[in-house]
Amino acid sequence: MDDLSQSQYLNLAEQAMRAVENAADAADLDSRRDGSVLNLELDNGEQVIINLQAPVQELWLASKSGAYHFRFTRGRWRDTREGLGFAELLLRAVTEQGGPHLDLDPTLG
Repeated sequence: MDDLSQSQYLNLAEQAMRAVENAADAADLDSRRDGSVLNLELDNGEQVIINLQAPVQELWLASKSGAYHFRFTRGRWRDTREGLGFAELLLRAVTEQGGPHLDLDPTLG
């Protein structure tokens, strides 16, 4: 895990959240942000939820296919269990639940 100050973590986490919001908007996918929680609402009623966990400096992703925790490691957001990238697992969660393809920057992790 990279040693980040709290302000560095918040900056990187907000960049990731904005990237997801922008990709959702471009794909005409409903998204709703409430503080540190971003809810992606698919046309079929399914949801994917992303939230910031500032005390542990993580991004959390919850979907029907599972729950994941991500830490910023070696310049990317990586799953704490298997090291998979945030963008990869988010895309998988959205498409497995019947949502549109999101054009996410793979450098998110």
